[in-house]
Amino acid sequence: MSIFRGKMMSTSKKDKGQKKSFSKAAMLKAGIIAGALLIIYLAGCIYFNDHFYIRSKVNGVGASFKDAQGAYDKIINSADHYNITFVDGDGNVVNEVSSADLGVGVNYQVDQVQLLLDSQTGFNWVGRLFVPAEYYTATGNSYDATKVKSVASSLDFSGQQSTTESQDAYIDFDGSQFVVVDEVYGDRIDEEGVEAAIIDAVENLKTEINISDGTCYHKPAVLAEDDNINAAVDVLNGYMNTAIHYDLGEGLTEEIPVATKATWFTWDDDFNVTFNRDAIGEYVNSMGEKYNTYGKAKPFITTSGEEISVPAGSFGWKIAYDGEIDQIIADLTAGDDVTRDFTYLYRGTSHGEHDYGNSYVEVNLSEQHAYVYKDGQMVIDSDFVSGNISAGNGTHTGVYPIAYKEKDATLRGDNYATPVDYWMPFNMGEGLHDAKWRSSFGGSIYKTSGSHGCINLPKDKAKEIFETVEAGWPVIVFYTGNTEQDNYLIVNPQIKVQQLIAEIEAVTLESEAQIVSARIQYDALSDEQKAEVTNYQDLVNAELQLITLKQQAGLDAGAQEPAPEVAPEVAPVPAE
Repeated sequence: MSIFRGKMMSTSKKDKGQKKSFSKAAMLKAGIIAGALLIIYLAGCIYFNDHFYIRSKVNGVGASFKDAQGAYDKIINSADHYNITFVDGDGNVVNEVSSADLGVGVNYQVDQVQLLLDSQTGFNWVGRLFVPAEYYTATGNSYDATKVKSVASSLDFSGQQSTTESQDAYIDFDGSQFVVVDEVYGDRIDEEGVEAAIIDAVENLKTEINISDGTCYHKPAVLAEDDNINAAVDVLNGYMNTAIHYDLGEGLTEEIPVATKATWFTWDDDFNVTFNRDAIGEYVNSMGEKYNTYGKAKPFITTSGEEISVPAGSFGWKIAYDGEIDQIIADLTAGDDVTRDFTYLYRGTSHGEHDYGNSYVEVNLSEQHAYVYKDGQMVIDSDFVSGNISAGNGTHTGVYPIAYKEKDATLRGDNYATPVDYWMPFNMGEGLHDAKWRSSFGGSIYKTSGSHGCINLPKDKAKEIFETVEAGWPVIVFYTGNTEQDNYLIVNPQIKVQQLIAEIEAVTLESEAQIVSARIQYDALSDEQKAEVTNYQDLVNAELQLITLKQQAGLDAGAQEPAPEVAPEVAPVPAE
C-alpha cells in the first residue's frame, strides 16, 4: 500500500506540471494575437489618418483607402463618365440621360476633399468596417443649368398616371380660430421636380432616380412648418382673441359674430397680414342699417295729439363709416379688450325711431306755435312767425339740431343786416330768434309777411327758450293737415289755376261762377306762369260752351269777350 501510494503521488505532481505549462502557452498565444491585433489597429490608425476609411464615399463616389488626391481623381473621372437612369417603382427604366447631356463637371478643387479627410480620425477606422461613411464637399458637382432645364423639359413621363395634385399648406378658419392646414404631396411629375432631381443626382453623382419616391413630383411651395405661415396664424388669432364689446346705452349692446370677424383679415403670398377694410366696412354698414336714424323721416305725436311723420332733416344717429373702421383696426392692433359705443358722424339723443328723446323744440308751422319740452314736460310755448310763403322763403320742415347759441348776434342776408338778442340756428341759416320789430305773432302772417326762413319769436319767449335749450337739442319742424299743400299753391298759383280748370267738368249755366273765377286767376298770372298752365285750352272751350248755352236760353251773353277758340302756342319750358 505504501508503494502504491508513492506512485500515485508522483503521477499527480507530473500532471500539475503539465497543466501549468499548457496555461502559460495559451496565455502566450493570446498575448501574441492581442499584440498582433494591436499592431494592426495602430497601423490602421496611422494609415487611415491620411486615407479614407473602407466603405467611404465622397460626393457619391467610392473613396475607400484613397488619399485626398486619389479620391479627387476618381471623382473627376466619374463625373465625365456616368449616366443617370430614371426608373419606376418596379425598377423599369423610364428615361436615361448622360453626364455629357447635362454638362456635368467638378466645381471644386482637391483642397475641399482634403478638408473632409482631415476631419476623419484614424482611431475610428474599425467602426467603419460596419457603418459606411459618406462625405460631401461644401461645393457640389457642377452642371450646365441651361442643359439641365432643357433635358428636364424634354423627358417623356406621359406614361406615368397621376391621381393626386399637390397642394400648398394654407390658413383656414375652423369656426373658432385660424389654423394651418397641412400641405398635400401629390404624384404628378412636373418639369421643376425633374429638374431638382437631376441637380441633386449631379451634385452627388447619383446614377439612379426613382420617379415613384416623390423626388420628381410637383412639390408644395408652402409647408405647414413654414415660419411665415405660423407667424401669420399667431397674429390672426391675436386679433380674434381681442374682444370689442359695443354698449350703446339704454340696454342696447352688440357683440361681433366670430364668423364675421374672421372675414376682416387678408394676407399676401408672404403671409403678411393686413386688415380688409371692405369686409370691416360691410359690418359697419350692417350696424348703420340697424341703428342709423340720420336722414330718415321720424314718427312724432304733436302736442295736439296728432300722429305725423316728420320729414328727414339733419338730426339723428349716423355711424361714421371710415371712423369706425379705423377705430376697429386700432382696437385690434392694440390687443386689449374694449367696451365702447360706435364712432358717430352725427348723434341723436336716444336710440330708436324716436331719436329726439324727450327734450326738444316742437315747431308747428301750421299752428305757427312752438312748444319747448324738457325731460318730457312742456316748459315753454309761444306763437311765432315763420318764413314768408309768398316770397318763396318758407321754413324748411324736418328735424335739426341746434348748432349753437349766441347772444347779440347780427343776422345778415343779401339785402339786410338785422341785430337780434337771442340767436339759436338749426338749419342752413334758419334759426330761432327774437323779432323786436314785430308787434304780433302767429296766425297767417307768415304767408305774405313772414321771415326769410327763421322762426321769429317775441323777445321774452326767445329769452326763455335761449336759457332752456342747449346746443344739440333737436328742433322738430312740421306742418299738419293740408297746410303745406295750401302754402304750395300760394307759391305756385299756376298750379292752383290748373286745378280750378280741371274741376270744370260738364259745362252748365251753373258753371259760370267757376269758369269766371278760373279766368280771373289765370289773367292775374305772369306770362311765365301762364305758360305752365297746360290745360288752358279746356278753359277756353268751357267759356265758348257757356256762351252758347246762354244764347240758347235767351240770356244776354253780356259784354264778355270770348277768348280765342285756340289757346296761343307757347314754347315749352326747359326742364331744370
